[in-house]
Amino acid sequence: MSHLKCFFPRPAENEEMPVQFIDMQEKLAGWSPRLKRSVYVDDFKDTEDLKRVREVTVLRVYNWLSDRESLIELSEMERLQFEEVVDMFIKHSGEIRYTRVKKGGRLVNHFRLEENSVPGVDVKEKLLADIL
Repeated sequence: MSHLKCFFPRPAENEEMPVQFIDMQEKLAGWSPRLKRSVYVDDFKDTEDLKRVREVTVLRVYNWLSDRESLIELSEMERLQFEEVVDMFIKHSGEIRYTRVKKGGRLVNHFRLEENSVPGVDVKEKLLADIL
């Protein structure tokens, strides 16, 4: 369960976690050999020391399992699928669930709307505005 409570959660295949949408930003991402991790920057000038530079969407969500914010990196297809789920959430309410499903031998981010959800035992009921 600890892998779902970190800053960059990565659920196993079909393992779900409830999230609340906060913000979405377009960023440039690249691998920093010095830091040995991915780095997000806003300007192309800051990418000169990075490898495998690409444009990504960084989704900032409230992770109900960890009781704090988390970041999820989305590809273009994943962003479109997330926007569809958010549109349904606005119309019908419910709970947005984040998971990863296998497509073509790779795990890709996937979101779904649970319309009739009852919070789990581990999740404490709070208002997002009170937490932030």
